[in-house]
Amino acid sequence: MRTKLRAARSIGRRRGARLAALVLVAMAAVSCTRGEPTPRGVVLIVLDTLRADGLSAYGNPRATSPRIDALAAEGVLFERAYSNASWTLPAFVGLLTGSYPSAAVFQGTRLVRSLVEPLRAAGFATAAFTEGGYVSPHFGMERGFDTFRSLEGKIQLHGVDVRPGDAGQGGLERTFESARGWLREHAEQPFFLLIHTYEVHMPYLRRTYAEGMQRGILGEVYSFDDARRVRSEPVGDTEVEYVRALYDGGVAAADREVGRTLDLLGELGVADRTLVVLTSDHGEELGEREPLRLGMHGHALYDSLLHVPLIVRDPTRAGGGRRVSAQVRLVDVMPTILDRLGVAVPGAGDGRSLLPLLDDAGAEDRPVYAEMLHPNSVTPLIRRVALRDGRWKLIVNAPPLAPGEPPAELYDVVADALETNNLAARQPDTKQALAERLRIQREAIQQRGLAGVDHGTIGNDVREQLRALGYLE
Repeated sequence: MRTKLRAARSIGRRRGARLAALVLVAMAAVSCTRGEPTPRGVVLIVLDTLRADGLSAYGNPRATSPRIDALAAEGVLFERAYSNASWTLPAFVGLLTGSYPSAAVFQGTRLVRSLVEPLRAAGFATAAFTEGGYVSPHFGMERGFDTFRSLEGKIQLHGVDVRPGDAGQGGLERTFESARGWLREHAEQPFFLLIHTYEVHMPYLRRTYAEGMQRGILGEVYSFDDARRVRSEPVGDTEVEYVRALYDGGVAAADREVGRTLDLLGELGVADRTLVVLTSDHGEELGEREPLRLGMHGHALYDSLLHVPLIVRDPTRAGGGRRVSAQVRLVDVMPTILDRLGVAVPGAGDGRSLLPLLDDAGAEDRPVYAEMLHPNSVTPLIRRVALRDGRWKLIVNAPPLAPGEPPAELYDVVADALETNNLAARQPDTKQALAERLRIQREAIQQRGLAGVDHGTIGNDVREQLRALGYLE
């Protein structure tokens, strides 16, 4: 009897999925009659810790990303996209909710709302393949997904187990191949697929571009032991260039897996109706500004840590190969996806759809807000906040201040891309105007409650992963 009941329920679920798919097909047909077909599938790829200039499409002199560059040539590349945080958890909260982190969307260790949920309610099959750490069910990231698979336990590189203290990668090839396996089974129905990898994250193990280079005081790969050594021993151009070569090797490896996934869409015959979005959660310090922080993130709110790639390929719309210079935000990504699929965004959020910018390169900049909690803070104690609006960027540092650290930093990011010339004292009116806007933004978030991170309730397996990624001591 139980077997028959389970079979009946299974049949009912399949019929429900088919009905939902038919409804979406009908919606797409209506859109076609208006001259604009609607995508029936979405692949959202998040390459963790990938700063924008890691890609050759964004200016990397190495040809690190031929497949991603080709994706950009067929779609729209946003030249100035910025994250709301310089480390993974709050950045992913912003990405998946379309809102800046607050108690309204994240409480303790759990995501309490996600814009994946309305996609599932609209009949899309939803799946995520991630590499764990902060992007795991332990932090509620599975919310809205029918299928959620994240790396657990031992960390692997090229299929070989490695000690958590030695590597942060979670098996790039395995993650993408698992995602492609799911795609082969679900490509014919409306779907939303998230793929996340830590491949570009430290430690940097790919020596594609590093062979034969001088490495100074560093080992063959760049591990957390090397990063600790760099904080106490002086490094110069030799070490910085070597680390950049290792980092770029990880970008090239990720690019190959992205290419294989794009190839599969073509093989399955769904590339012409699948929206592909590629981005990152945050960037990385690679020695241009703070050599002592070589290979690190989460410690500041400079553009090297916030500027991320954002590429959108929508084969159902014209206008491929365009570059948009307007400033946009990571929180705009999911509202854009829902808008393109004709799914309403529930409630109020901070992000706004980018669809108007996909057609109009001259759109206005969107102000970027970013914040940084005190490291390992259980309570939501804000360490830094920043507002970037076109030419100007203001960073406010909360006390206690480190020796030589100013309470406010104002940069002309057009003339001073590395943010080394603090103009706060010389441009008091500009600083005050941005500070007032920053205060209003902070108050709006506080009304929704501040979002802290309670590391005390994390299980040992996730704790080991976070140690392996450098987030916990």
